[in-house]
Parts: sequence; structure tokens; C-alpha cells
Amino acid sequence: MTPEPEDLREAADKPTVIGKSDIFYAGMRTAAFWAAVFLCQKNEKDGTLKEKRIDKETEQLKQFLICHMARKKDKEYQKEDRNSVLRKNYSLTTARGRRVYESFTDEELLECLRTAARELNHAPAQKEIFWVLRAYIKQRFQRWPYALKAAGLAASAGKGGKTMAQIEAENKRLKELLEKVREKAIELGKIPHPQDLPEVCSEVRKFYSDWGNVIEAANLDPKFLNREAVYKIDSLEPEYRLMLESVKKHAYQLGRTPLHGEIDPKVKQALIARCGSWRNALYQIGLEPVMRVRPFYGFYIDHRKENNRENHSDSLYNCFYKVLNLTERDKNNLNVIRELYEKSGSIPTKKDVPADLRAELQDSCGSWANVLYQIGIDPKDYHRALKGGKRNGK
Repeated sequence: MTPEPEDLREAADKPTVIGKSDIFYAGMRTAAFWAAVFLCQKNEKDGTLKEKRIDKETEQLKQFLICHMARKKDKEYQKEDRNSVLRKNYSLTTARGRRVYESFTDEELLECLRTAARELNHAPAQKEIFWVLRAYIKQRFQRWPYALKAAGLAASAGKGGKTMAQIEAENKRLKELLEKVREKAIELGKIPHPQDLPEVCSEVRKFYSDWGNVIEAANLDPKFLNREAVYKIDSLEPEYRLMLESVKKHAYQLGRTPLHGEIDPKVKQALIARCGSWRNALYQIGLEPVMRVRPFYGFYIDHRKENNRENHSDSLYNCFYKVLNLTERDKNNLNVIRELYEKSGSIPTKKDVPADLRAELQDSCGSWANVLYQIGIDPKDYHRALKGGKRNGK
């Protein structure tokens, strides 16, 4: 049975003895550093036990909020009382409240909205959500309509909005449209352009104005494309093998896969025609395309709007890619970051790493997000972590 918040121990508000210093200075090679590591290891057992206790209390508070407080009829209960138990345990201005907030995944917060919508038979207005959860949702998703959309609910909230039956019918249709986008991606071997799906665009713009949001909703990422849209060609003719070898040579000279503008257009078109897609051509030589963190971000579905960018693939800004020809020093530095990630359970941000190590890795990899990509961290998860949210499924 979940205990009442006031019964939880005061220690949850005290700072943890052990921070991340026992990990993230592993790249520094000074006597002072190793002395600090020795002291951290000496106290690590006690620190770990305290962290586990705090994690347990945080989870108890979280479950109490979801299962009890969220169902109260008075959605403003104790909100204005600055000395109340609720404000002490849940306010974003307290250490304990921040821990509870950060323990929520995006999906858990969205499920709170969906649960309320099912009970109300419409998308909930802000006043229909308990004030603590309301604050958490707004902190995570910035605006209420953004949260409703992420939860698959109508932006028209409140009693005058769409019923759940209407919302479910629209969501079913949207799911069908997104499936068509995925099918086209498999067919083309790349993320489709709005011009590739005119009929889908005519309908999907009722749900999204930005094609980048459609791509994100369809879960079109490198893992999906590498799983569904590539295949090995065993009988490539000699001329195509020579083309591929020239592309591979150029890639290792650059230290990454070439951008479209860095390849002879005739070679690129010939390989696409023979291999079915540029991604599949690269797959033949063990490479994958440079990808944007948010492909087509800011690209309007409505062609009449003026901000669309035609040449959106000629820059490495906001891109991620596998770095080729990493030195042994680079690999060792990446292992330091990997160990930090595995031991802390949190995605390392720039401030978690010594400046010299960070600068060296960014010089090799181009950006901090791309440094993390080298050790298997999705750049989207990194940007989500910067906003203070817990990664879904982590």
C-alpha cells in the first residue's frame, strides 16, 4: 500500500553524497583526480544505498499522485498553501518535487491525459487536471495543445470539444495515413518528400502543418529504414562495384558518409537506379546516409507557404552520422562517455564531462549529439534529456 506523502522520510530532500564525479573525470589523468576517485569508491556503497532509498520514496510519491491525488474532485487542492505537504513533496521549486517530475516519462504524463479524457469523454481542459500533474505536463510539453496532440487528443479541450468517439475515429484515420507514409519510405528507401504523397498530404495537414512532425509521428528513423528498406545485392556488375568503391574511398577521406552534394550526380543517379535507393547503395559498402535530427523540420505541408527549403541536405548542421577512421584515443574517450552513461543511467550532457575531453570529442565527431550517437544514444533522446524529461522506456 502506498504511504501518505507526509509519512515519507525527510532524507529525500537532502542532496546525495555521491554525485557523478567518480565517473566523468575518468578521462583526466592527474593525481588529484585519482585521489578523488579513491574517496568516491570508499563511500560508493553508502551512497548507492541512499540513492536506492530516495528512488523508492520518489516512486511512492509518484504512485500516490497518480492513483490518489489525480482523482480528487478539487483540482486545486492545497495549491495556494505554500506550507502544504503537497507543495513540499511535488512542487517543481523543491528538490523532492523535481525528482518526482523527472521520474515521469513522456508517455506516463500523456497517459494521465488519456485517462482523464476517457473519464470525461472529451480532451481535458487544464482546469480538469490536478494542479501538480498540470504543472508537470506544461513543464514537459511547453503548451497545453502540444501535450494534447502528443497524447492523440483533440486540441479543442473541455466540454465543448470533440467526444472520445470522434477523437478515436480521427486517430484511427491518422494511423492509416502514417502507415502510408511508412510504406512509401520502404518503397523509396528514404524519408519521403510531401510531393511523393500528395493524397496523404491533403488529409494529414488537418493533423499537422509541418512535414517534420509527420515524419516523427510515423517513427521514420535510421533504425526503421535500415531494418525495412535495405537488402544485399549479390550480383552487382563491375562498373557499379567501381562506383561504390570510389564512394567508399571518398567517405573515408571525409571521415563520414558524403552528403548528396559531395558526390558526382551521375554516379549517384546510376547507383540509385541500380540499387533502388541511395541508402541501399551505401548499404552495399557498409555505410549509411547522414541524417538530420529532425528531417524536414520547418517544412510546411502546404506548398503555398514560403518557408520551405529545397536544399535541406547540403549542411551538417543538426545532423548525426557514424564517424569513420576514429583514432584509438577517440575510441578510449568514447568508452569513458559510455561508462558514464551505463553507470549513471542518465544521458551525459556537456556539463557532465570535463571541458578538455568534451572539446576533443566534439572536434572528432562534430557535435555533442553526434558524440553520443557514436555510443548508441539517439540524438532525439539527448535533446529530450536537455528539457529535463525522462526518456521513454529508460
